[in-house]
Amino acid sequence: MNIRTIKTTGFSLTLAMAFLVALGSSAFAQVPQRFDRDRDGRVDSRRERFEERKGFNDGFAAGRRDALAHRRFNPVVYYIRAVSNDYRQGYQRGYAQAYRQFAKNRGYGHGFGY
Repeated sequence: MNIRTIKTTGFSLTLAMAFLVALGSSAFAQVPQRFDRDRDGRVDSRRERFEERKGFNDGFAAGRRDALAHRRFNPVVYYIRAVSNDYRQGYQRGYAQAYRQFAKNRGYGHGFGY
């Protein structure tokens, strides 16, 4: 065998392997994930879930504090920094749940005012 045949065969095999690897990786990328979409069809990422969970916890604490202090229902986010929409939605859900829960348990109406 001469050197030219070896180079041509090696180059052909390398090109074929690169094609197969690229084809395989794109096939795996198209497999749908089970939990990658939210109920409203948005792509759900870890950051969005983290922001919503953080907002829910902050809202829950604020709602409990307001209900126990006999303040009116006011789920407004008081933060100077810009917060995401996921944080705001989580905050409002947490605030409403805590306010309803703690206002009812203390016998002060239906959880939406005193």
